[in-house]
Parts: sequence; C-alpha cells; structure tokens
Amino acid sequence: DMHNLFPAIGEVNGDRANYRFSDWNGKPDQYGQCQMLVDFKDRRVQPPKGPVRGQIARAYLYMSQQYGLRLAAQQRKLFEAWDRQYPAEGWERERNRRIGKLQGNTN
Repeated sequence: DMHNLFPAIGEVNGDRANYRFSDWNGKPDQYGQCQMLVDFKDRRVQPPKGPVRGQIARAYLYMSQQYGLRLAAQQRKLFEAWDRQYPAEGWERERNRRIGKLQGNTN
C-alpha cells in the first residue's frame, strides 16, 4: 500500500523497531542531521517536530482504518492530536492525489 511507503534511513528505521511514538523533551543527536530520537531503555521514539508528525499520524491512522491495525488508545490520541496540529499541505496533498490515482484510494 503506497500510503504506507516513505523513504527512511535504514539505521533509524531499524533502531525504531516497533517502539511507540511519544513526545518528551529529548535532544535528538543520535543520527546526525536526522532529528529522530530513540529511547532504547523505555522503548519509545520521538519524531522530529513539525509536519512530519502529521504525516506519521496520518499513515498510522490510515493503516488502522484500512487494515485494522490495532493502535493503543494513547497512541491513537497522540496521532489524532498530531493530525490536527500538523494538517496535510502542499506535497503531502499532491502525493495523496497521485497515489489515489494509481492505487484507487486516498488517505
């Protein structure tokens, strides 16, 4: 499903594993210019601030709706908040339109 495909840095994606997304006051410095932060001890991930949070949220909410991906209540609340805080714009809207044309459904 193309709505769930995004370019990612392999090391970050591997480290992130299946940890839950979270929001805390960590200082991202693990991956150079990539602002992702992984807390291995508490098994949580803090994505960069800004529009990428909305994109992450919409991808997870889409997978939940489309395929029944189970989201913990806390994760769902966080994703819904990020979706509202960082609405889709510009390239994300165009990407969604193009995928819809190819795949037959939109996010």
